[in-house]
Amino acid sequence: MLRFPRGALVGLVASAYVVACSSSGAGPDTITPPEDGGATPARDGDAPPADDAGGGADASPDADAAAPLEPPTIVPGAKDRFLLTGTIVTPETVILDGQVLVEGETITCVAPNVGCAAAAGAAGATLIDTKGIIAPGLVDTHNHILFDIFDDDDWKPAQVYANHNMWPQEPRYQAMLDVKQCLVNDSQGKPAWCDQTPYGSPAGSLRCEVDKYGELKGLISGTTSIVGLPGLSAGCFSSLARSIDVSQNGLTTDHVQTSALFPPSRSSADGVCNNFTTLKTEAYLIHVGEGVDPPSLAEWTRLGTVSTDEGCLYAPQTAITHGTAFRPEEFAMMAAAGMKLTWSPRSNISLYNATTNIPAALDAGVLVSLGPDWSMGGSQNMLDEMRFAKSWSDTHWAGRLTAKDVVTMGTLNGAKVLALDTKIGRIAVGGLADIAVYGGDRNKPYDAIVGAEPKDVRLVMVGGVPLYGDKVLEPAAPTLPGCETLDVCKAPKFLCVATTSTANKLDQTYATIKATLEQALLEADALTPGDGWNFAPLTPLVKCR
Repeated sequence: MLRFPRGALVGLVASAYVVACSSSGAGPDTITPPEDGGATPARDGDAPPADDAGGGADASPDADAAAPLEPPTIVPGAKDRFLLTGTIVTPETVILDGQVLVEGETITCVAPNVGCAAAAGAAGATLIDTKGIIAPGLVDTHNHILFDIFDDDDWKPAQVYANHNMWPQEPRYQAMLDVKQCLVNDSQGKPAWCDQTPYGSPAGSLRCEVDKYGELKGLISGTTSIVGLPGLSAGCFSSLARSIDVSQNGLTTDHVQTSALFPPSRSSADGVCNNFTTLKTEAYLIHVGEGVDPPSLAEWTRLGTVSTDEGCLYAPQTAITHGTAFRPEEFAMMAAAGMKLTWSPRSNISLYNATTNIPAALDAGVLVSLGPDWSMGGSQNMLDEMRFAKSWSDTHWAGRLTAKDVVTMGTLNGAKVLALDTKIGRIAVGGLADIAVYGGDRNKPYDAIVGAEPKDVRLVMVGGVPLYGDKVLEPAAPTLPGCETLDVCKAPKFLCVATTSTANKLDQTYATIKATLEQALLEADALTPGDGWNFAPLTPLVKCR
């Protein structure tokens, strides 16, 4: 359920936060609590995630030596029309100096120089000179959004594994899973202690808070669409970033199906193939080949036999998530069938000390998108995943992937995996105004995006509504019922979370969501003293490098 329309601008929620900024780059991350809250305990003292794993250089090595970046400027006007000026990454091409006109939820003009200024919709629009890079919102095609309240401090693999059936047996993972199952009131697998909490019932479930926290982690990194694999949906979903695989995604119809477990049942597989035939499903995202051993590889063959009509899942609508075990032969068959691939490199390395053979996939002609998987061993957001992917390629594949390749994987290719590339994933007339603006070297815009962090994200719009960005641009944002102020790694930002609707918890602020989740984690820890692990405090929205 996306927030259309929003109220007029008239006020401001004055809550201010510091989002996990560690000035030394090591030691515990801290969160400055809201004024009405108590002390927030520091997380265990792991350093912020490194970008090494064989690499680690920033995508823009000259960034530290670059001249200070000019801040964006704004001339307030109409609240449903915006004229953005800056360098445009479509992402197929770059317009060094250009304009993008947004009217309502739609992009109505993209032109070089001041080519949109004379358009009828530009008259009286809010004018934003971004002094930065205007790009499509990132499209995350692989996330487990209900786990995004956790990170490496809560669980990371204790050893290298051969396939996806092994690591779920780790006791600490199972303890963490129990907490998640309880908080979101999942119908299966709730621990017995959950009955002692208010969360293990439909009325007390925190599914909305957990999902919105995951959407927020994506949003502040420029991610506007997320395949979150939440299982059951709720009316609160997609009020921030689009939870693209649920019916509330703000699109006319939902044509995306997913499967996080392998193999799917025969009835499920048959249903998907029938939906292909009737055009009810245009994109089917399924985990296959996650691992490095023969059983993982054998999942490719099993995918073809799991349905009554054998081979019907070898189809253009199908996108393989992982394919870590695949050889050139499997990628050749994928390409012949028009199938696509989602790559999650950091998670692969963390679990299996190997990742998908992307050069072989590209050589075969397979389209590749990106997704961080989750934040325990995976990346905390799409920007981190893109930076990791580029670093891995530079170190292990002789720089096979250019920065443009990686940006395309994170935008347009993701939209193509979802069969939504006429709506999202590009800056084009007629597309939805899902837009991210980054600071950085406008002469190297792809490198600037790959090297960006949430503090560098100047503006994020979802469906033409500004929801996050530099504090100076807050006059563009919805003010009813109010936006909040965050300090993101020493960069002042605005964040608009609450809506004017009181249904489905849509009036919750970030402060409320955060406080609710922190209290729930403390209660869960108190009820499980014997397991030896604590899952409070809540993982921060971002860890600063």
